[in-house]
Amino acid sequence: MADRPTTDVATVVLGSLDAMVGQLFKRLGGITNEEYLWEPVGHMWSARPHDDGSVTVDGAGVREIAPAPVTTVAWRLWHLSVDCLDDYSRRLLGDESDLPPDAGWFLDADRAVAALDASWRSYRSVVAGRPRWWDELGPAWGPWAHHSVVDMALHAGNELVHHGAEIALLRDLYRWQSRP
Repeated sequence: MADRPTTDVATVVLGSLDAMVGQLFKRLGGITNEEYLWEPVGHMWSARPHDDGSVTVDGAGVREIAPAPVTTVAWRLWHLSVDCLDDYSRRLLGDESDLPPDAGWFLDADRAVAALDASWRSYRSVVAGRPRWWDELGPAWGPWAHHSVVDMALHAGNELVHHGAEIALLRDLYRWQSRP
């Protein structure tokens, strides 16, 4: 992080996002496949294997559902990596296409963490390369077209923080499930 104080919005926002991602990756250290796919309650959303060897994610392409389902660490990592960071990067680069609802994912925790790392690095590079952070996002963003790059970056931070906290809680519950 740059020396403070600074008035450069990119430095402030990217420094904050770097800290959020650092906390998440620290909490993901040593995750096993068992806890990655752990379903402590019924009807959870997760990554699911198929007979042909493909993997899909429950609810992929669904934007609003009430009540929201409980989701596994696998689902949350997919959401952060694909549904958020990859999607935001594509849109910032002018790609207005939606991800296919049957986009695959991984049953392996290490591959998922590596994919999240790659998505984060790509997103950070794309966002850092934006010369004007207060510009509107534009048509690729649909109802958020008139929001700024700053708005989008802060939303990405919100996704990282709240899903990171949920992942941390699931990992804590997994670790403590068999203790008195």
